[in-house]
Amino acid sequence: MRDVWKLKYGTHTIQVEKTVAGEKLFVDGVLQDEHLGFHLSSRLFGKVKNEEGETEDIKVSIGWRLFKVQCRIFVGERLVHSTDIQWEG
Repeated sequence: MRDVWKLKYGTHTIQVEKTVAGEKLFVDGVLQDEHLGFHLSSRLFGKVKNEEGETEDIKVSIGWRLFKVQCRIFVGERLVHSTDIQWEG
């Protein structure tokens, strides 16, 4: 089992991976946080620079819901990705 969520944030790429070995958060290919082992839910944390050059916090929430892995990614206080929401364009 391997789930990957990848999105663009400004000029950056945020990628979250979940496998049976654990979860990982990458920004522009650089590992920022990881949890090893199998978890029913977990949180990952990182940082990214916005278009103004200011550092913003990344928070990732991963969990199980009805036999499906759910992932939500926040930058600052804003939800930028959710497996529950279909994003346009």
